[in-house]
Amino acid sequence: MGNSSNLLIMRLIIILVALVQSLSAKTLNVVADYGAKADGVSDNSASFLKAWKDACSTAGEATVYVPSGQYLLRPTLFSGPCVCTNITVQVDGKLIPRTDSEGYGTSSYWLQFQGVKGMTFKGGYLDGKGSALWSCKAGKGMCPDGAR
Repeated sequence: MGNSSNLLIMRLIIILVALVQSLSAKTLNVVADYGAKADGVSDNSASFLKAWKDACSTAGEATVYVPSGQYLLRPTLFSGPCVCTNITVQVDGKLIPRTDSEGYGTSSYWLQFQGVKGMTFKGGYLDGKGSALWSCKAGKGMCPDGAR
């Protein structure tokens, strides 16, 4: 009887720990919660940064969820340090940059994660529009400062 009671108590503890962990996990949907538009035209940088800020300040686990569709982002810095040390960025769509000179300005990066520990990036597509950049460089001029 003693062993079966201990086994039952152990199972209950495991279930409670799993329940607490699942309750503390937070999913932040960039469309539903932050107003991003999956049209490939609208600048979604502010929506993504707000979702990142909330994920970064979450105690426990957090997932920034990007549904299917195309999301235009200008050069964006996702920075830490974060309270959350287990952030997942789950992309089911495609992230794309602006390809005009105003899209990059003087930035030397498109998407940058800095000072972040324990982050996982899953799925999706990062389409940096490299052909537009190489065409600009081959034409020897009119490239944005950040693309040089």
